[in-house]
Amino acid sequence: MGANYFDDLADIGDYDLGALGFRRRRKRRGRSVPARRLLPNVPGVPARGLGEQPLGLGATAFTATSGTLLTLTGQPQRPFRGRRLILDITRTGASATGLVTVTRLDVGADNQLPGAGAIGAGAFGSTAVGVDLDLDPATPGVIVTVQLNISAAPVMTDRVDISGTLIGQAVR
Repeated sequence: MGANYFDDLADIGDYDLGALGFRRRRKRRGRSVPARRLLPNVPGVPARGLGEQPLGLGATAFTATSGTLLTLTGQPQRPFRGRRLILDITRTGASATGLVTVTRLDVGADNQLPGAGAIGAGAFGSTAVGVDLDLDPATPGVIVTVQLNISAAPVMTDRVDISGTLIGQAVR
């Protein structure tokens, strides 16, 4: 004990009395209180936190007049971190045979692809395996963009339709 017994008792809140004596408790400094402690649990309502949710990126089509470069975009309304990109491709007509590739995957202004090479869109098909991504988080208002290219545009009324979905973790 120190010089004054009562001075030592003033700090008793910083200790945990255990069977083996005093143990120093860690103080939480500069940390915010988790949302689960601020919001009460309501029966029948899921607890707030992170959950797997889809972000729609829309749909587009390569046609005779569209050119060979198109984009899909999505704008999350809650904090979101993409984990899996799914591209569905439907081809209509005999000339709709061009190779579709992903040339950029942007979260805001930052390209998420590690190199400059294009990636075949089949790598992001619904049955693809081992395509777990770890994209930068997107705050509300940040635009997620997937840039697509086709090696040969369809002719006449033929078309290649593409829709995109980004599955990731979002705050519920």
